[in-house]
Amino acid sequence: MKFSTASISLLLLSLSQLVSASPIQLVSRATDSELDVWSPTITYPDGEYVVWQAGTTVYNVTWETDNIPESAQNNTGIIMLGYLEDGDDSEHLDWRYPLASGFQLTDGVAYFTVDSSRNLTTRDDYVLCLLGDSGNISKEFTIQAAQA
Repeated sequence: MKFSTASISLLLLSLSQLVSASPIQLVSRATDSELDVWSPTITYPDGEYVVWQAGTTVYNVTWETDNIPESAQNNTGIIMLGYLEDGDDSEHLDWRYPLASGFQLTDGVAYFTVDSSRNLTTRDDYVLCLLGDSGNISKEFTIQAAQA
């Protein structure tokens, strides 16, 4: 197989075009406010004596709002349902179906139903995760399966 000078020149020209067309990513330094991470304490549900019934009842989650940094004042949140299992580091969050979303973190409360169509089993190790500026989980609590 013979390569002519013209073929090699064409190859080098093509490679130089690819290199010059590559995007250059600029790395910028984050400001101090962008480095602030606010992890609010969930105040409800607050532990083992909380029992919810899956179905149509409206429930809520509440969290502290007294120390929200300026950079998080306009953040909206998402509430995810999960559970903890002994010896497992995962929170088993149901990413497909959030319980609530689009609420202001400054509200300190979000309302939702634990829909019976989720087909939840009765467990005493459910948790709620509040996402917005960072993730924070509640204490474990019980949800009883929907009545048939």
